[in-house]
Amino acid sequence: MERITFKNEAGLTLVGHFYAAPSKSIIIMTHGFLSNKSSSGRFDRFAIKLQQNGYNVLTYDCGGYGESDDTAIHFTKQVADLRAAKKYSHELGMEKFAFWGHSLGGRLSLTCYESDIDTMVLTGPVTGAIAYQHVDDFSEEQIAQCDCNGSAVFYVDDPWRTEIVLDKQMLADFNHMDQAAILQNVHCPILVIHGTEGDLEKELAQITKQGENFFPAGTKIMELDGADHGFMEQLDEIETLGLHWLHEHFSVK
Repeated sequence: MERITFKNEAGLTLVGHFYAAPSKSIIIMTHGFLSNKSSSGRFDRFAIKLQQNGYNVLTYDCGGYGESDDTAIHFTKQVADLRAAKKYSHELGMEKFAFWGHSLGGRLSLTCYESDIDTMVLTGPVTGAIAYQHVDDFSEEQIAQCDCNGSAVFYVDDPWRTEIVLDKQMLADFNHMDQAAILQNVHCPILVIHGTEGDLEKELAQITKQGENFFPAGTKIMELDGADHGFMEQLDEIETLGLHWLHEHFSVK
């Protein structure tokens, strides 16, 4: 694994980990809300397994997260960050691309689909609009901060930073997503994995089911019994399911 840096279109430095393999196929992994390139250790272990199976892997911190440059986060900025990660992958000589996203990283992956993306693996993805109050424990004070100052501070348990600044726009970003428009623009098979436990994961699974007819042909939507939004007790199963899916839908070139 190599620590790498690249720039987004705003000139901010983004930090990632690159897992090199002897191929031109790369999987770009995008983390969720208030997370980082490690994704609570999920991406670290998945990346190693994928690398062992011949895939290059790039994990990265969106701007304002982890080791990347500070900025107040909102969705449009993170879209630009994923596009910058893909551009960097092109510059590394990669020719085949797949996305792997967790939670909000799933929505980012769907939004950033381009015709050269062969497939996606999405765990607990946000596939439609969801009330921001349901996503995290936003306090009244934080909401008031956003209203008055345009941003609010979240204190996080992160090895690289103590706080993340939430732009007021992010609250609206959760509330507004044109599910049909985004999903109908994606034309690659997707593995979607949801859990059956916890209020957030149940709601996300229901949102996905509501848009099931909009997903592209070849998509598989499944639920893991007993899994909550973190899937921390099901990492072995996620790893196996994801690797099997990629072997079927994403060749090592």
